[in-house]
Amino acid sequence: MSGLTPDQLDFYRTEGYLLVEDVIDPAVFDLLIAEINDIVDTAAEEAHAAGELSELHADLPFAKRLVHIHSQLADPEPLLRQVNGKLKTEGMFAILTQPALLDIVESVIGPEILAHPQFNLRAKLPNQDATVVPWHQDLGYLQPDAEETFMVNFWIPLVDATPENGCMEVIAGSNRAPLIGHEHGLGPGANFKGITDQYLPPGEQVSCPVKVGGVLLIQHKTIHRSIPNLSDHIRWSLDLRYSNPAQPSGRDGVPGFIARSQAHPESVAQSVGDWLALFEAPVA
Repeated sequence: MSGLTPDQLDFYRTEGYLLVEDVIDPAVFDLLIAEINDIVDTAAEEAHAAGELSELHADLPFAKRLVHIHSQLADPEPLLRQVNGKLKTEGMFAILTQPALLDIVESVIGPEILAHPQFNLRAKLPNQDATVVPWHQDLGYLQPDAEETFMVNFWIPLVDATPENGCMEVIAGSNRAPLIGHEHGLGPGANFKGITDQYLPPGEQVSCPVKVGGVLLIQHKTIHRSIPNLSDHIRWSLDLRYSNPAQPSGRDGVPGFIARSQAHPESVAQSVGDWLALFEAPVA
């Protein structure tokens, strides 16, 4: 892929979101999925040895295995913390540096690209209140100095995302709103910041199902949410962000890495080791 077409770019800039199919070869996800499976394997073996699990459920597919393990653990939170959040592994680095993603980013903001420090792996379990995310802007979770930084945000499913398993919804055109005040304690689990209905701007609320290999692009002011997972499997997904490294990231003191640079190609991270080394060095 060589970036967005002029029509796609116009829609994305105007409406604040864009669905693009067949961006990434699904095989690219295999290494990350293997890394996740290794984490789950270790937890399952330890729980089985302790008598918490009657079986390892090793024959179940990626989207279902953790559901069964989670339901039998006395305290599943440590395992959930390991498979949610900022996993810094070879598999994650391989996805963050995918040329097809960087080509899209370059077509929006140019060739100087920071892989933003705010990224997440998410395991959205069935019927779990804690993973139902209320309406919000990603900017509401960043420092306000990043308000004028144009961020290209990708939401990427590792399994097909549908209305049944909790795909994303966006409010079309809400990217044109300023930062709206976010309240704490929202969502069914009362564990997220978000925007209450009275402050939502007008605009069509659009459901955004995405098949594996496709992506949903949004902006950091686009108002969006994820709905409940009513299926029998986990909706695994990634949210990744990119911006110009010369502009505020909204995460002072937390390093991202240079994913592409025309001006300073020597600064581009070549491996997960380069990425991890940034956390050992002081951040300017």
